[in-house]
Amino acid sequence: MSALIIAGGRGTRFWPASREAKPKPLFAPDGKISLLAATIARLKPLIPRERIFVLVAASHEKAFRREIAGKIPAGNLVIEPMGRNTAVAIAYGAAVIRRRLGDGVIAIMPADHLIEPASGFRATISSAIKLAPAHEAIVVIGVPPTRPEPGYGYQQVGAPIGEGYKVARFVEKPSLARARRMVASGKYLWNAGMFVMTTSTLARELMAHAPALAAAATRMASASKDALAREYRKLKFDSFDRVVVEKSRRVLGVRARFEWHDVGSWQGLMTAAGGKSGSVERGDVIALDAERYLAHSDSRLMVLFGVSDIVAVDTGDAILIAHREHSPRLGRVIEELERRGLRRYL
Repeated sequence: MSALIIAGGRGTRFWPASREAKPKPLFAPDGKISLLAATIARLKPLIPRERIFVLVAASHEKAFRREIAGKIPAGNLVIEPMGRNTAVAIAYGAAVIRRRLGDGVIAIMPADHLIEPASGFRATISSAIKLAPAHEAIVVIGVPPTRPEPGYGYQQVGAPIGEGYKVARFVEKPSLARARRMVASGKYLWNAGMFVMTTSTLARELMAHAPALAAAATRMASASKDALAREYRKLKFDSFDRVVVEKSRRVLGVRARFEWHDVGSWQGLMTAAGGKSGSVERGDVIALDAERYLAHSDSRLMVLFGVSDIVAVDTGDAILIAHREHSPRLGRVIEELERRGLRRYL
C-alpha cells in the first residue's frame, strides 16, 4: 500500500494568505498545521511514511521540501516539470511509485481538503483497499451531501458490492435545481476526488482510455530531468475523472465515514469551520456587534465593529476586505495585480 498526494495549484482564492511562493496546500486554516501536513498525518499509521509520496510542480519545490522535512523522506517528493491536469499528474506519480516499489495498491488524493475524524478517513480508505484488488477496480470515495452544492461533482450510488457499491454514473457540477433533486433522492454522493486502485489496474485503464499518456508515463518514470520536461510539454490531457474514471466500466465506490470539506475559498473555510456562529477567527481578533465573518490576522490586532458577511485577511504586507459571497472570485484580484505589475504580492 502506498499513497500519492497531489499538491498542485496556487490557491488564488485564498489570497493574500496563499501566494506563488506559498501555494494552497501549505496554507494552515487553523494557523498551526498546513493542509498538506494534515493530509500526511491522516494517512499514518495506515500507510507508513516511507510509502507516502507528494507530487508538486517544480516552481514550488523549495517550499514543499521545507514542509515535508521530518514528515516523509525527502526522496518521496515527486517533481512535475510544469503544472498539468490531474490525469498527467496521477499517471506520472503512480509510474514513479510503481518503478520504485513495484506493483501494489495506491491511494491518490488531493492535499488541500479538510477531513474529520482521521480515524473515519482511515476506515474508509481501508474499505477501498479491500475492494480495489478484489475487483480490479478503481474505487472512488463518495461523501454524503449536507446540502445541494452546484459547485461539486456527484456520483450516483448503484448496486451494493462488498463494503461498497457500483457507481451508476457521475454528474459534474449540476445546476442548483438539479442538485436539490439529487440530494433529496438520497441516491447521490459528493465526489471527493480520491481514488484507490492497484498500479496494474491504473496502467490497464490508462492504456484503454489514454494510450499515449500510458506510454509516456512509463518513459517518464525513468527519464532524465531534461527528457521529463520534453515529455511533459507535449502532454495535454483533462482531469483524471474525465480522461479515465468516467469512461471506465470498472468503477466502485465507498461511502465516506468522515466529514469532508473542499475548502476552495475563504467562504468555503467559513462553511467548514464556522460552526454554529458561522464566524471564523484566526490570530489576534476582537469582534464587536459583528456576525458571519472570517477574520484572519497574521501579526497585528484586527478589530471588527458592526459588520457582517465579510472576509478580512491581514498578512502583514497585504490586506483583503471582501464580502463573503465575492471571496470565491479572487482570481479577479490576481488579474488586477498582474495588470499593475505588482508581482511582489502574487
